Amino acid sequence: MTAHRSIAPEPTFSIVMPAYNTGSVIETGMRSVLLQSRNDFELIVVDDGSTDDTEELVRSFSDPRVHLIQQANSGPSAARNAGLERARGRLVSMLDSDDLLLPRYLEVMAASLERDPGAGLAYTDARVLDQETGRIRRTTMMAYQRPPKVPPADPPSFFRLLLDRNFICPTVTVRRSAIDRVGGFDERLWRAEEWELWLRIVNAGYRAVRPPGLLVVHRDRPGSLSTDLAKMIEGVLEVYRIVGEEYGADADVRAFALQKRAYWQRYHSILTDPTVHPPLGERVRAVARVLKRMASSRRLWLERPPSEIAEVLRMCGVGLAA
Repeated sequence: MTAHRSIAPEPTFSIVMPAYNTGSVIETGMRSVLLQSRNDFELIVVDDGSTDDTEELVRSFSDPRVHLIQQANSGPSAARNAGLERARGRLVSMLDSDDLLLPRYLEVMAASLERDPGAGLAYTDARVLDQETGRIRRTTMMAYQRPPKVPPADPPSFFRLLLDRNFICPTVTVRRSAIDRVGGFDERLWRAEEWELWLRIVNAGYRAVRPPGLLVVHRDRPGSLSTDLAKMIEGVLEVYRIVGEEYGADADVRAFALQKRAYWQRYHSILTDPTVHPPLGERVRAVARVLKRMASSRRLWLERPPSEIAEVLRMCGVGLAA
C-alpha cells in the first residue's frame, strides 16, 4: 500500500530509505534529509513490514517531499527496489534509516558526478556514533577495509580492488541511468546487496568517485554479534558466487572471486561448526569482552565531535555524551 500525496515537480534527487522496525531512530535520519542545503529532492521511505511505530512516525512528517511505501516484509533488496520503482530523480541516494546525512551531502555528491560524466556512483565515508554511549569514534566506518586514498580512475582496476574488499560506505549516490542499465538490487541477497550492486555498476564500465571529507554519520546500534556476523559472511559468500559464476568478467576475475569465496567459506565453517572448541557462543562472548575493553579506552573516541557533526546531531535531536 502506498500513501499518495500531491505530485511535486520532478526532483533531482530521490533518497531511498528502507525501514524495518526502526521507529527508535528513523525520525532523526529523516530530519537530516530535510536539513540538506539542496531542496530539490524526494525522500521515499519503504516500510518493509514493520511491527513497531515506524509507519506512524513517517506519517507525522507533513513535508510534501516525503513519501511512504508499505509492503509485507520482503528483505532489504526488495525494499530498496520498491523505492527505486517509485523514484523520479536522475540521481538516487541510498540511506539506511538509522544513519544521518550532513547538510551538504546532496550538494557535494551532485557536484562530484557532474565533474565526471563517466562516473556512475559517488561515495563517501562516515563518522561513527555509538548509540549507547553517545560518543564519536576516531576511526571512520570503513577504515577497517583500508579504502584507497586515491581511488583507481579506470573501472577494471577499481572493480578488482572493490572485489577484494568492500570499502564503500552504504550511503551512495548513483545515476539513475546506471541503475536502469544494470538493474536494481539482487533480491536473492539479504546481506551485502549494496556491495553487489556497486560491483555490477563498475563492471559495466562506470567509474566511481569519492569527494574529499566525510558526509555521513553512521549510528552503531547494539545487536546480535553472532547472528549478524554469520549472516554477513553468508552474504559475502553469495556475492562472490554471483561474480564468479554469473558476471561476464574475465576468467582471472571470476577465478579471483571464487578463490575469495573459498577463503570466506573456510572462515564461515569454523565460525558455525558446533564441534569446534570453544563453542561459537563462548567465542562471541570473548570478542564482546575485548570490544568492551576497547570501548573504555579514551584513544578510541574523539574528545569532542567536529562542530558540524555536533550541530547536525543537535538539530536532529540526537544526544551526545557530555
